[in-house]
Amino acid sequence: MTKGVRCGVALLVFVLGAAACGRSALEPAAAPAEPLRVATSGDYAPFTTLRDGVPAGMDVEVAERLGRDLRLRVELVHVAWPDLVAATQRGEFDVAMGGITMRADRALAGRYTRPYATVGAVALIRSGDTRRFAGAADLDRPGVRIAVNAGGHLEHVARAAFPHAAVEPVADNRAVPQRLLDGHADAAVTDTAEVRDWLGPGLQMVGPFSHDHKAYLLPAANDALAARLDAWLVAREADGWLDAERVRWMGPQAHMDPATATREAVAALVGLRLDPMPSVAAAKRAAGQPIEDRAQEARVIERVRRLSATPDRTAAVYGQLIEMAKTVQQNAPPPAQSASLAELRDAITRVDAQLVRELDRLPPTSTEVWHTALQRSVTTPGVSDEDLNHLAEVLVHP
Repeated sequence: MTKGVRCGVALLVFVLGAAACGRSALEPAAAPAEPLRVATSGDYAPFTTLRDGVPAGMDVEVAERLGRDLRLRVELVHVAWPDLVAATQRGEFDVAMGGITMRADRALAGRYTRPYATVGAVALIRSGDTRRFAGAADLDRPGVRIAVNAGGHLEHVARAAFPHAAVEPVADNRAVPQRLLDGHADAAVTDTAEVRDWLGPGLQMVGPFSHDHKAYLLPAANDALAARLDAWLVAREADGWLDAERVRWMGPQAHMDPATATREAVAALVGLRLDPMPSVAAAKRAAGQPIEDRAQEARVIERVRRLSATPDRTAAVYGQLIEMAKTVQQNAPPPAQSASLAELRDAITRVDAQLVRELDRLPPTSTEVWHTALQRSVTTPGVSDEDLNHLAEVLVHP
């Protein structure tokens, strides 16, 4: 653990179980004893913030409810965004909760729960600059200064969306909007959830220009806990509590019924499974292996069939996913850096465990609805609209 993380732990460990203990005198059950270490940054509204030095926000309340329901003593541990992947790999927490975006590089380090919210990246500009920056494309010019949280997903988005601008990471996310207000930046990148706290007089919003899914991140070995959290999330979707929290903290546009939540989960995990395929292709080439490996494909189909309560449907979906993955591997440019083939396959196996659970929960819906959900969530280079339409058809009629 880095010195900064150790200091953060000392400052921010906040035992939510203490609140449960305070209520235990009024409840017949004893206070939970088993700890659950929950990592959070404390600087990303509305998911995780500090109010008078006390952690607050949507994911803090979710963690508190999770602890009560699962009879766990929740300990919030501060982890800064740039340290998230390394802390995941070192097992410094049991689960990270705080508006964490599902991304392939993080999936290499750990495993996700089902997503529980969707957001889109946006840019804030000063109202006097609306002619200069009429759209997101106008920000992608030399000399334009764009402030963004250092080390988080939005820095990744900003660098991809504005390669010609000067992207300026800010160590404290809470200081990002002030950079814009003080004239030290021309734009500040945030998202549709956080912008509710940042948007004020004299500022305008540009976008959204992405569709991102928020989930909870666990160390790779925590499969049993991930499945337990998933079952809890499904239950809180079914009884409406989680949707009420989404709307309260993120606004009415965040509403999802249980069927939509499951559909979004499948679409997000399909994207998460396809995104590492350029790296898989590079790793295969480095190992002297061909792109097409029929024996490996058969092993994948057999594995997901064993995991599934609806094996024929799951096998049909994975047949299409494998064909899409090969297309990406054959056509995508090689990445700058690549993990080993074994590491990549381990990460994909973890995604598969989650995706199969979601496929088993699928509600009936139309091809058109599936196609729209997949278009928003699957942005892997080399995946065509025709590919997505074929997958949508298989999801409806396996």
